Amino acid sequence: MTVTRRTVEAGDVGIGVIDIALGQPDADGAPVIRVSLLDLGAALHSVEVPDRDGRLGQVHLSLPRVADYADIPRNPHLGSTLGRYANRIAGGAFTLDGTTYQLDANNPPNTLHGGLHGFDRHTWTVDAIDESANAVAVTFGLVSPDGDEGFPGAMTAHTTYRISPGRIEIEMLATTDAPTVVSLANHGYWNLDGSTSIADHVLEVPAHRRLSMDPTGIPTGIVDVAGTPYDLLAPHRLGPVIEATGGLDDCYLIDGVGIRVAARLHGPASGRTMTVSSDAPGLQVYTGNSLHPPFEVHQSVSLEAQRLPDAPNQPALGECVLRPGEHYTTTTRLDFTTK
Repeated sequence: MTVTRRTVEAGDVGIGVIDIALGQPDADGAPVIRVSLLDLGAALHSVEVPDRDGRLGQVHLSLPRVADYADIPRNPHLGSTLGRYANRIAGGAFTLDGTTYQLDANNPPNTLHGGLHGFDRHTWTVDAIDESANAVAVTFGLVSPDGDEGFPGAMTAHTTYRISPGRIEIEMLATTDAPTVVSLANHGYWNLDGSTSIADHVLEVPAHRRLSMDPTGIPTGIVDVAGTPYDLLAPHRLGPVIEATGGLDDCYLIDGVGIRVAARLHGPASGRTMTVSSDAPGLQVYTGNSLHPPFEVHQSVSLEAQRLPDAPNQPALGECVLRPGEHYTTTTRLDFTTK
């Protein structure tokens, strides 16, 4: 097990990097998982796991230089913690307890991922690095002041990555000193084969329903997936799904409650499978439709476990309000296996 910390200069700021390598207990000590984390955005920077032949390989998109992560146009929220509210809020505004709050409409006419300077654009503190028997937990912290990007209340957030052989568990917590809304999520960009396309990847999402959307990505209702190109209840190659839909950027309502399987992604060239489990009600599936250089369109798929988009304006879409004295928490597990 090795855990190292370093700082990379990016203009006027430094980006902290935590590099973690873990091996199997009682083996030769060779790494079976390598993960790099950034304090900018409390983000996954890189993830390496074995293929079917035991060779480590990159499964997460990364920019060429760590300094590039500070460049907003170049960084599409890569591996970051999204907040205060992941996904979209209609019209860049919501009303809570009779007061309307105007947000940064960074995805006109809507707010996307908390605004132009959402949680993923902030430098978080490293509050703890805990090492145990062949596992490492890194906790990042952020204090978002009242009025940050237009959201009410001062919010304290924490993201903890618990890394062990074959697993990354992500726990997110938040408290507030005034009523506000919250939905934190990790925005990973996954390609299990290290290739330039996810067309041959196979995806399964155990959800019978998804949100229908208007042209700007705001929910207009809940629809069944049966008999449509969005039906991923059985494993499907993503190439035909992308061709039939124009590319996914859709929120699925995951069947069941508690921590349960939300998706299984398989890379046939490498033999790697990633199973996503979460207690969140929704899973935004995004097939990299708007990726730009240095990446290719449809080079990755994002599987973002989260509360439902625009719930601050549509209470029927579920709970999203956080009040003083309450604790918001959500957990997502990423399990890597091969066959």
